[in-house]
Formats: sequence, C-alpha cells, structure tokens
Amino acid sequence: MLIETLITDLSKNPFDPKLNYEIAQAYESIGQTASAISFYLRTAEYGDHSDYVYCSLIKAAQCFETQQNRQATVENLIYKAIAHDPDRPEGYFWLARFYDRSKKWQECYTFAQIGLHASDQAPLFDDLGYDPLYLIFEKAVSAWWIGRKDESIKDFNYLLTKDIPTNYRQAIESNLARIQ
Repeated sequence: MLIETLITDLSKNPFDPKLNYEIAQAYESIGQTASAISFYLRTAEYGDHSDYVYCSLIKAAQCFETQQNRQATVENLIYKAIAHDPDRPEGYFWLARFYDRSKKWQECYTFAQIGLHASDQAPLFDDLGYDPLYLIFEKAVSAWWIGRKDESIKDFNYLLTKDIPTNYRQAIESNLARIQ
C-alpha cells in the first residue's frame, strides 16, 4: 500500500499500532530508515499489542544499525525488546549478534545460551531475520573465544548437518578449518 494512503488512514486513527507499523515497514522498504524508526518507535509507544511493541523495538534497532555509529542506541533498543518480552528468542539473537560484532565474546555466548532456552516460541507476525540455528551459530563462534573449543566444534558440526544459508555454511567451514 502507498505510504500516502497509509498516512491518510493513520490521520483518522493515529494510535493504531498496525498502521504505524505498516508505515514504518513501507519507509524501511525504500531505505528511509529515519522515517521508519520514527514510526517503529510510535508503534512501540502506542502499541497495546505486545508483539507489535516487541517487533517495533527490534526493527528500530535494525534500522539504527544500518545508519552506523549508533551502537549504544541499537543495544538499548534490543534490551528494551527483551525487557518487554523476555520469553522470546529474537531479541537474544540480535543481542548475541551485536556482541559478536563488538567482539564481546562472553556476552555473545551468554545471550545466545539464554535465547536458545526461549527458542520454542511460536513465530511472530513479522520476520525479524531470526532462526534458532543462528543462535547456535553465535554460541559456537563465541564458545571458541571463551575457551570452549570442544563445544564450539560440536555446535559447528551440528550446524553443518542442517539446511543453513550459504554465508553461514562458509563461515562455519572457515571457522572449523582454523580451530581444528
């Protein structure tokens, strides 16, 4: 749906979390992350539906991440999502991934472990770029860095038996070649 139409609809019901979320998605799809963030945050602020609030906080963090040099904001939004719904795994994945990129290996390992304990939740209404296998990957990467080599190798080998994206498979094979 066109952004203009969505905004017209929103003018009649400004606190509708679904409309705010749809507008945010529309802006994000055309690369206007600042506008997308604004509407994701509106959704989180006005949303009375828990999944919309949770997804909005993570999507806003993802948008900020693409803008670069906003690490504190990204981290804070993911923490807010986790605080909002600590039983969901997606926030733990994104936080583990954030710490992986920051080379904070113990934090990455810890949040990947916690996320794996929450990974049996039903899927959300929106795809947040999460798969339980990605949490295992983050755990395996960080396990090696914190002195859990055998666990890392076991997890990497397990992932190779699964249907995973090529970029993950290549990273796993590269990591195994270095650590075995």
